[in-house]
Amino acid sequence: MPSNKTSATGGTHYRLADIPGTSSTKDAPPTRKLVDETDVLMRESADLHDSVHDNRRDALVLDLEHRTRERAKDAPREALEELADHGFAWRDLARILGVSVPAVNKWRKGDGITGHNRLRIAKLLAVVDMLETQMVSEPASWLEIPLRQGVSLTAIDLLAEGRYDLVLELAGTNTGVGTPETVLDEYDASWRTNLVHDEFEVFVDYEGVAGIRPRGTTRE
Repeated sequence: MPSNKTSATGGTHYRLADIPGTSSTKDAPPTRKLVDETDVLMRESADLHDSVHDNRRDALVLDLEHRTRERAKDAPREALEELADHGFAWRDLARILGVSVPAVNKWRKGDGITGHNRLRIAKLLAVVDMLETQMVSEPASWLEIPLRQGVSLTAIDLLAEGRYDLVLELAGTNTGVGTPETVLDEYDASWRTNLVHDEFEVFVDYEGVAGIRPRGTTRE
């Protein structure tokens, strides 16, 4: 009579024996299931964070565009005086607007201005309005602050290059995005090499995290 053995090593009927260490999920310890579930949650939350961050930036840009259109209704001469009242130097205004100081002075006197330049003035005023909603007091001086110690980049530099989005991100650090490091990474991935002052140096701490410190500083 044929044998009915189910061993993987003999008999007329065969089945594969369980491979050591690969038992079914139901046999796994509860802690393994917990790890798997948290891994899934981490991936989902990371995807959600990226999506929310992108949506937030889109919302900021739309808000900026709307405010710019509203501010464009103001007379350029009055708009420039308002920016001056906020503490902007004429040279900084000229740089941000991409024109010369004499051109700004002409507009202050009421001389003609192109629609394109009028829109630029309105956009800068709109940014100032948005910074104030982010609880930034005295926006003009805040814009002059280096993004971090030892780095030769300010928010005014970002505005002069048209990166209004990064300035608004930087002002929103209370939401967990727009830290100086993330803004610098987006602006210039090699900022630790290209934008660090000569009197500072990049170092890596004992946890493998890159930082900036004055040259000659010894690590404790």
